[in-house]
Amino acid sequence: MEQKAIYELLAAKLGEGALAWHEDEVEPWAEIAPAAIADACAFLREDRNTDFNQLMCLSGIDWDGYDEAGKGKSVAILGYDELGKPEVSERIADGDLGVAYHLYSHAQRHKFTLRVRVPRAVAEVPSVAHVWPTAAWHEREAWDLVGIRFTGHPDLRRMLLDEAWEGHPLRKDYMMPAKWAGVPMDGRPYADNPFPTPEPPAGGDQPGATGPAEA
Repeated sequence: MEQKAIYELLAAKLGEGALAWHEDEVEPWAEIAPAAIADACAFLREDRNTDFNQLMCLSGIDWDGYDEAGKGKSVAILGYDELGKPEVSERIADGDLGVAYHLYSHAQRHKFTLRVRVPRAVAEVPSVAHVWPTAAWHEREAWDLVGIRFTGHPDLRRMLLDEAWEGHPLRKDYMMPAKWAGVPMDGRPYADNPFPTPEPPAGGDQPGATGPAEA
């Protein structure tokens, strides 16, 4: 099926849950209301005309830095300065967050893309892990790096970073920490900034050392 025909079929099923068809872009996509995304995905998988049996990718999106027309504006992504120190900024991000779903049907040999958009302050989207089990991994990554919470996920926790990590590094207003667990994170090569050498045990004893040999 042509992608626009797929959208029209989906819109007939979802009603107001299908918000818009964006065709004049590099990649055409269907804009879906967040509350309707799980129903949309289940329909696209089960309907014999669409038969989207594969979720190729699920990606978190940060729309901060886009104008009202959806055009990108220059937003400085914070990193490290020339001295290797984390850059800081008082800029408060105000753009929405979102999720993109790239689908493929092996039987029908067609592709389709869905997107949802949610307010930054309430970044929650229903999970689709019950539709495609592989979504459970993709959603954990989007939660970890972009901070989008997937309601109904069977085990939503960080995937790449420690559970104690603060913030979500792929948000455009994220500021890098100076240290993590005592390890400097200042952007310099390891050769110039190796991990700290552990302090020797009190009394000068070295691990594995034995007492003086007996005569």
